[in-house]
Amino acid sequence: MSKFGKSRNRCVLKQGGYCYYCQQPMWSADPDTFASRYGISVNQARLLQATAEHLIAQCDGGDNDDTNIVAACKFCNTKRHHARPARSPSAHSRRVRARLASGKWHGLRLHSVDTRAPSI
Repeated sequence: MSKFGKSRNRCVLKQGGYCYYCQQPMWSADPDTFASRYGISVNQARLLQATAEHLIAQCDGGDNDDTNIVAACKFCNTKRHHARPARSPSAHSRRVRARLASGKWHGLRLHSVDTRAPSI
């Protein structure tokens, strides 16, 4: 496993297996087992694949230090960087939580969501 993959796995463990932004459970190894466990399709499960998210993007001077990396589901990580300009982690977290509260975002609610901003 790559150094970056190990960093992602440490973050997943530190966060209890939940996405930094949407606080939904994530998977790292097997989408089929995850989908079966939560009663969702494999395609839905793929949205919740654990990824390593740089809080400060490398192009903005962020590094690969564990203090700059959190675990985020694939959907949240991708959507943050599709915004132009990319939202800050706190702004993205507020947007995700608001959309989840209104039944939007990725449409998956496998775990209750804390509406407070995550601590870094």
